[in-house]
Amino acid sequence: MLRSIFFALVLLGSTLRAEYPPDFISFASGVYDLLREKHRTFEFEMEYKFHLQWLKPPNKVFQFRPLIGLMTTAKGSFYGYLGVNFDLLFFDHIHFAPGFAAGYFTPGKGKDLGYPIEFRSGVELAWQFSDWHRLGLHFYHLSNASIGHKNPGEESLVLFYDIPLVKGFPFIRDN
Repeated sequence: MLRSIFFALVLLGSTLRAEYPPDFISFASGVYDLLREKHRTFEFEMEYKFHLQWLKPPNKVFQFRPLIGLMTTAKGSFYGYLGVNFDLLFFDHIHFAPGFAAGYFTPGKGKDLGYPIEFRSGVELAWQFSDWHRLGLHFYHLSNASIGHKNPGEESLVLFYDIPLVKGFPFIRDN
């Protein structure tokens, strides 16, 4: 399904913004294990979303954005990860970003996901303000892709806020 969405967005490329935004520090909180009441709890996330100059696509339709992050829950679960988002910006304000990450998970006193290596796939939808700040929702699925003895997975829905970083200083846009 994500592949179909990806190709549909390519067809809409003429509405995409061609400018590269700065790096971001992102804060998020929301519901962990949204679809299963038994283990549902609060989660908090922090991510650093950056870009690499040498990885910019020549047509600037998609913005490849590596990320590194930490997630923890109220029950002591922890997930540290590395990943990538593909940022798309429609009409200068609507930010859409499918993404993937892999990392280390420990359940604490929360839900056991069956293996310490877990994979996250999800999508962000946000409003990008004219000063590059972003406010949006991130829905993702976390599972071990059946490499563990069990693979219950979990889904999260979080509200995130991206703060632009320019030349090492937050809240300042490079003109």
